[in-house]
Amino acid sequence: MVRFASRRLVLGIAVAAALTATVVTAAYASSSHSTSANRSKGLTTVRVVFDWPGIDFEAVPLTVGNARGFYKKAGLDVKIVIPPSTSTTVQMIAAGKGDIGFDTTTDVVFGQAAGIDVKSIANYSQNNNWGLVAKPGAKIDIKKIKGKSIGIFTDSWTKAMMPYVLKAGGVSASQVKQPIFSSDDIAPLLAGKIDLATNTLNYAIAQVQSATGKRPSVLLATKFGAPNVPVWVYTAMNSWLKGHGSQARKFLSATRKAFAWSIAHPSAAVKDYLKAYPKIGGGMKYSLDGWKATIPALGPANALLTQRASQWKQVVRALKSVKLLSKPLPPSSYFTNAYLKG
Repeated sequence: MVRFASRRLVLGIAVAAALTATVVTAAYASSSHSTSANRSKGLTTVRVVFDWPGIDFEAVPLTVGNARGFYKKAGLDVKIVIPPSTSTTVQMIAAGKGDIGFDTTTDVVFGQAAGIDVKSIANYSQNNNWGLVAKPGAKIDIKKIKGKSIGIFTDSWTKAMMPYVLKAGGVSASQVKQPIFSSDDIAPLLAGKIDLATNTLNYAIAQVQSATGKRPSVLLATKFGAPNVPVWVYTAMNSWLKGHGSQARKFLSATRKAFAWSIAHPSAAVKDYLKAYPKIGGGMKYSLDGWKATIPALGPANALLTQRASQWKQVVRALKSVKLLSKPLPPSSYFTNAYLKG
């Protein structure tokens, strides 16, 4: 199992509410039942909506938080909610089907532009590890991509990054082939069906190493002009934060501890994750390779989860420069570190 952890933003709360109401009713009912049960145990349930319609190793800190008691000590029981598609995380928290979301920085910007009052409350990663991927040993020459087939996804992050690929290669969109994939462009790459894939380093390494025993060739977008900004963040609706600020603080405090523990004990952390998801977790080799490749993107221990106004300035500047955003808002509209305190 491999994917790129982002999604195309489908605008409109009404559409989202209708979609999530029909697809996640069972999960929501289960969560509500768990909430009642946990109240009797003195725990408050916090529902974290994942960014993909399947689980993978980026959930390691959340599962460690539960397995190692970090959330319980904070009085929380964290439930991971799997969305029905790659386009519904923001809409699910907006519709009350979750409390905290796992999203991309670009989704926050597009959500705000669409009138969805979503706020980033913490970074997941600290840098941009997205780029072009080739088979092990292959050389990626950005100046020679004319006529090449480059696998892409229809998510907001890919849309923001591809203009940098084209500009650096000195080509127009019509001068390269861009086949669209819904969940996996690494397998087609290894099968020789496309020349290059687009993906984040951690997912590329996980699948290619699992399949071949070797690391893929990767040219990060930051090497040819893309901004070095975080890909993933934790989010919440401002309306939820106003009434649940204490829960947000407890969640982030415990999550930071879970991140630190997972970084220090990667093998044990992945075992906790696979114990929580034994049938769909991806297996030890794939998940451990992926988690180890994720760790460098998380930043130094003293900066875990912390956001910077400069990163948001770069995100909106990049989106405006590629004509995906017309009216950038101040960084404070997109993020807050307030719930990382205390």
